Amino acid sequence: MVAEVRSDDFVAGIATALSRMFEPWFIPPDISLWKPHESIPKSGGYQHFLSLCKKHGGDLNGFCDNLAEQRGDRISEVFSFDRHSRTARGPTLVASITEPVRLGKAHGATGDEDECQEAQDSVGGLTKEFRKFQLTGPSGSPSQNCKPHNYLKYQRGPIPILDGRYAADTPTTIAHPVEDFHYAFASFVAEYRDENTQLPEEFVRKVGALMDAVSVIDTDGSHRESDTRALLSNLLAVAFGRPVNSTRMWFSADHLLNYRREDSPLGVAALAIIEEHIELGVSGDGSVQGSFSYAQHWAHLSQKALSKACFCPSFVIAIAGPYIVICGAIVLGRPVVQRLTDYIWLANSRINDDTNALRIARVFFALGNALTRLRSFYVNDVQPAKPLAEARYFPLANRAKIDERVVEFKYLRHLKDGAQEACVTFLAEECEGDKRKLVVKFVERYGVAAHELLAKHGLAPRLLSYGDIWLSGPEQRGCGSRKMVVMEYVEGCTADVALYDSDEGDEGALPEGVPGVVERAVKILHDADMVHGDIRLGNVLIAAGDDDVGARVKIVDFDWAGEAGVVRYPLHLSTVINWPNGVADYALITKAHDDEMVRRVATSLAV
Repeated sequence: MVAEVRSDDFVAGIATALSRMFEPWFIPPDISLWKPHESIPKSGGYQHFLSLCKKHGGDLNGFCDNLAEQRGDRISEVFSFDRHSRTARGPTLVASITEPVRLGKAHGATGDEDECQEAQDSVGGLTKEFRKFQLTGPSGSPSQNCKPHNYLKYQRGPIPILDGRYAADTPTTIAHPVEDFHYAFASFVAEYRDENTQLPEEFVRKVGALMDAVSVIDTDGSHRESDTRALLSNLLAVAFGRPVNSTRMWFSADHLLNYRREDSPLGVAALAIIEEHIELGVSGDGSVQGSFSYAQHWAHLSQKALSKACFCPSFVIAIAGPYIVICGAIVLGRPVVQRLTDYIWLANSRINDDTNALRIARVFFALGNALTRLRSFYVNDVQPAKPLAEARYFPLANRAKIDERVVEFKYLRHLKDGAQEACVTFLAEECEGDKRKLVVKFVERYGVAAHELLAKHGLAPRLLSYGDIWLSGPEQRGCGSRKMVVMEYVEGCTADVALYDSDEGDEGALPEGVPGVVERAVKILHDADMVHGDIRLGNVLIAAGDDDVGARVKIVDFDWAGEAGVVRYPLHLSTVINWPNGVADYALITKAHDDEMVRRVATSLAV
């Protein structure tokens, strides 16, 4: 077996390549990379290495540097190469590999292997990305990683943190909102925004004391950290601690609130990770530093079982002088960290401003409640997963009100190509009854009337539900304008697939009858003074069946649809789509735009 990497690859790529050598017959082992202090000759190198091991009692730390902090560097930056002499002391790499675990017997697979393959098939690239994260997740000091140069280097690497920041020459790092994935995040947002939240008197007084404390300019970081832990522990009625680094591979946050599971799956759940700087702008962005601390915590070997069983929800909090920002974080394929608040000014700086103090109190009150619920999740709701729980890739929001009854469903797979962490459309099936298949979509706005109008004419899948993402609790109010759409699942293919799968290849035409049906559907909308806004081949569905093709055409994707002259295109329209003239970010959607898109569909032009 040969593992090939290029000199311009990242050091982390070496571990990934070595890991792949064990697939598909073994669970990928844990691999750490080391660079010897002295070059080892090519001739007799192995014997020389063994002698060094013996000399240092088998401890690689005695004669090697751990490359954990350099996994984001190019191989050529870490090693120099001399290929011209047999006796040259060229670059040497030591890979420490745990004993791999075989997945199957000699002549057949175990149930674990079948389950692993099923997970791979249903969630696509997420499992592969998650394995990369476990193998090559961020190493080194978070306080160094968060500095702009190192942060940029990491975001250019194979497993960037999906936090909205990216290098100019790399894809964006957007992802599905974390409030849709876990109720603790949604309930936090709902409660801190609710001005009617009733706050206990003593709690408000404690917040006032906190505001006075952070108003003091303090240049002694260690003294301040101790005070902060005491204040937060008292305010939130939890025990924040100062973690101790147990190994060079696991760097700690300034403050950690955790829950150690005593039953399978074992692991230490980080309920809240806090990074603290003495002032804003000192030593990089604390929320970025917290993101690296979060990723390191969950990528650590000791967290393997727990991270396979759930998507690792944690709060990441940054404090800098008199400012605080609170983030929600999960790991899907890659870590996702999103700001749930802006940087909030905590200092007491204005006379007659109890209103602001109460706003701050609501933030901490909501955080305390959310941490309680998150701890309950790790205590009661996380089940063992061997080797991987498919459910970890999907939202916990899995209920909808359909035909006056609450229906629970199970997510099966993502229904959009591209970065799956940003996918908001899923195939699901009901948990009870005939287990019919459903399409579940998370939207910020939706043309319900347009969808129902075309469904009435048989030109769209039946809309089953449009409502809150969470059906009860404070989280019901925590997703803002976002809603959950549930519709019937229609087996078939989209028109772009039908076009390019035609017998004539790239020069093929749409099946006869499709353009006419699309034109009729848009006319029905226009006659009702509505527009669709996104009539493209990918949003024209041809249902499977033996009937006339025209009778099987349906329009989907009504996110932008609505009243003509009122609804607008969203911001951040795709720049790779050839939109009709006049289409732009936040521009009004017009019937003329729809008509031009229909014309392109009729002539099988790419839109």
